[in-house]
Amino acid sequence: MAKVVTLRRQRDFERLFAEGKRYHHELLMMVVCPRPETDPARAAFIVGRRVDKRAVVRNKVKRRLREAWRRELPNINRGVDVAFVAQIAAAGASYHELAALMHKHLTEAGVVD
Repeated sequence: MAKVVTLRRQRDFERLFAEGKRYHHELLMMVVCPRPETDPARAAFIVGRRVDKRAVVRNKVKRRLREAWRRELPNINRGVDVAFVAQIAAAGASYHELAALMHKHLTEAGVVD
């Protein structure tokens, strides 16, 4: 099982959202920013209260996104930061819908081998 490395520091988030390229969809927005190629790929999973006010639903969406990322990780290029921001419609989306959309966005961004 691949280890998921996540973004933690505020300055990393600020750089990602200031310099990153965005990919939009009604379920999910993805922001991608390159880093040095020797560093592992890192991800952030953002599911705000506007998705659903219940933490159970937000956590379920976040778990689905994290699992989809974990399955994509062996094919992800090194040296990239990626943030996935769930949109309101993501609360009703299945795992397969989110995983397919994530793969589509990653392919468009050229992050997947």
